[in-house]
Amino acid sequence: MINTEITTTKGIEQAQKQMEQAKNRLAMEKKKANEERRKRENHHKYMMGGVIHKYFPECYCFEESEIDEIIRVAFRTGEVQKTISGIKARANQVLSSPAESEVKAGEFESNESR
Repeated sequence: MINTEITTTKGIEQAQKQMEQAKNRLAMEKKKANEERRKRENHHKYMMGGVIHKYFPECYCFEESEIDEIIRVAFRTGEVQKTISGIKARANQVLSSPAESEVKAGEFESNESR
């Protein structure tokens, strides 16, 4: 009679052990990346809250829906839209030609200090 049982060898056992270790390393790296992402997101949220409080210290007197309404109206104003467009244009300029924008930024800083 032929033995049809699968026997494990040292090589198979070692390969399985390495596979489990690789799975664990992958899980740890994913966990670390997720923690870093969460840390960046939380920092950004704290920064945004700090900016709101800096320019709108009474914000603690309002409920979330009221603050939402205030900010929605404020962001619709022409002056805010113009400022946002200007910042986006500067960001696009930096992305398209970094060396050129650094020179222009340096010129702007030296003109400001005069």
